[in-house]
Amino acid sequence: MSILKKLSSPQIKTSKADNKLIHYFLSNGMKACSSSISEISEHCDISHATVTRFARKFGYETLKDFKIAIAQDLGAQDSDKSTKKSAINLKESLETTAQKLLQLNQTLLSQTAVEIGFDSVAKLVKEIVQARRVFFFGIGSSGFLAQDAARKIARIGIDARCYSDSHEIMTHSAIATPDDLVIYISNSGRTNELVKSAAICSKRKAMICAITAETTSPLYTFTDITVLHAVHDYDLAHGYADSRLSVFFIIDLIYIELIKAIGEKAIKVKQETQNAIDSLLPDNK
Repeated sequence: MSILKKLSSPQIKTSKADNKLIHYFLSNGMKACSSSISEISEHCDISHATVTRFARKFGYETLKDFKIAIAQDLGAQDSDKSTKKSAINLKESLETTAQKLLQLNQTLLSQTAVEIGFDSVAKLVKEIVQARRVFFFGIGSSGFLAQDAARKIARIGIDARCYSDSHEIMTHSAIATPDDLVIYISNSGRTNELVKSAAICSKRKAMICAITAETTSPLYTFTDITVLHAVHDYDLAHGYADSRLSVFFIIDLIYIELIKAIGEKAIKVKQETQNAIDSLLPDNK
């Protein structure tokens, strides 16, 4: 049962303070999820300890875990509503389709921001900084996303490489070392080449990360770090799941966090790589 349903029909004995908190979370939605414990306790006129005990009554060790669960439920609801409202058909105008796509993409990014797991992103950034080499592996459209990620990260001085050909992926999997970081981009986590590659990299003790939408996939069983994203469906395409925008969002977030972590050195290298590229322009002959 979802946490929202548990709050709507609590199966536990609730106190007056509990009822205040239930009303607060059900009435304020995402705003409540972003509120601090001090703001919640002040609004409900109860102590910090009461708020913490309330979260534990519903099976969550911390208030943070409780709020994440609510946010995930709200994100899923918004996604369902958006999908129903945004069904694309053959007879609608260009402007209507544009508005529906905008709504879908806004929902996609909002849900990704809820599901992503910021602790996982922070850990991944730390591993990228420490790694000897960073391999990005992806097949098909995920290969283009992997290429974008490697290109961006390489431009701030990190040895980042992308391989999207199955033979190249297997070759570099076989030479991965414990000092290397392998990042797989796969919506389903079931692409045969990537799963086989992950099995090899795991045996070679390389650090493994997956940027994926699935936590029940074969790829997930090999990962040390998992960064989750949302997907959305275009009704017109009969269930075609698109995750590109959410993955680009994650890549940009990782890139910015890397610049923050490395500091001035990253900015200097980025400028140097830009200067090298600019030197190719005709005016710089």
